[in-house]
Amino acid sequence: MARIVNLKTKGKMKLSSYSLRVYRVGMYAYGHEFYYIALKTKRSPVKSYLLGHALELFLKSYLMKKGLSVKQLKNHSFSHNIDLLLKESFKHNIEGCFHISNDLKADIASFSKLYVAKNYEYFPILAWIFGQQQPNTVRLFRFAKQLDKNLPAIIK
Repeated sequence: MARIVNLKTKGKMKLSSYSLRVYRVGMYAYGHEFYYIALKTKRSPVKSYLLGHALELFLKSYLMKKGLSVKQLKNHSFSHNIDLLLKESFKHNIEGCFHISNDLKADIASFSKLYVAKNYEYFPILAWIFGQQQPNTVRLFRFAKQLDKNLPAIIK
């Protein structure tokens, strides 16, 4: 229990390496739960919201392992922006762990715009009535499956 403490360095609180690991693995675990439930639900906006949240948490857990701090990941520019999280992950060699095609990058960029705008969370009725183009999530689910399967070994 004593390992889950904040260390005080130069007047600032810093999480211990053990605390960071617990945080990172916990973030992955929540991502896993969102992904698992996304596979089970039949409702498209709900399914998309759950998938988006899973991808967000998976990428954030990867980035934490690569040295980004909790504070950096809570930065407003990363907030719910799966596309930016993926771009940051490229800076930290995610393509060395996962195959990410140009088509997948395009799907993530398209999906991320709707996810960031909370279109899946708050169901903007006019966008759905007037046929806002919804991205195909097949590749996104395949990517989430890869992340779900392989991240535990990477982030520990």
